[in-house]
Amino acid sequence: MSTEKIAQARRPASRLSGERITVSVGHLDLLLSAVYDGTRLSHPLHRADLYKSGLTDAVIATQKFTDVPPAMLTMLLGFNPVKVVSAYLIPFVDPRGGWMPHIRMKAFPTFEDARGQTVKYLQPPSSGVRLYFPVAALPAVLQSGEPLWVIEGEKKSLAVAQLDLPAVGICGIEGWHAAGTRTLLHDFEHINLRRTVKIVPDADVRSNPAVAGATNRFAEALERRGARAQIVMLPAEVPA
Repeated sequence: MSTEKIAQARRPASRLSGERITVSVGHLDLLLSAVYDGTRLSHPLHRADLYKSGLTDAVIATQKFTDVPPAMLTMLLGFNPVKVVSAYLIPFVDPRGGWMPHIRMKAFPTFEDARGQTVKYLQPPSSGVRLYFPVAALPAVLQSGEPLWVIEGEKKSLAVAQLDLPAVGICGIEGWHAAGTRTLLHDFEHINLRRTVKIVPDADVRSNPAVAGATNRFAEALERRGARAQIVMLPAEVPA
């Protein structure tokens, strides 16, 4: 996408509302295509973070991880992340082809919000959750009867997919359902669920009752859709 088109997208797309920025869907598509079509990941901290999760250069390129130009942070998020120095975008594959219009990024440095919670990832308010599909595993995820691995964390799901296993990622242990429901995300409708589904939560499932409860509810929701759900316990914490 040309610089002129990006400039055209930026000018009319936003309007200030306090500290919030509203971006129309059409202009959001232009901004996303500007990032996806010119994908680059050159920031050393960003690449090191992905290497820490065991990802190869080939997977990083295929999934189109990309540095977010600082001038686009506010536009993509809809608010000004004042504590963030840099970020990389985590593009979400649409299983029907192309990319989802979904914004999620890893922030550097991590920081504490007003509630004292550590913030590692950012996305626009009220943008909801989506299922994360590793490109290499997509055919086996959608159609095969092999056991499906559902991993808490996008990067961890990619690490599992690198082992030639059908894997998808959820963004947090509650990332399998929309807020206020206990039914699976619509993204699961693309997947053959009449198979064994191995749920892999983070290691804190052993010590955190809330995480354990969410994991069990996820297993129940899968079984209502015909899956044979199994919960896999990690032996120790691995990089997020």
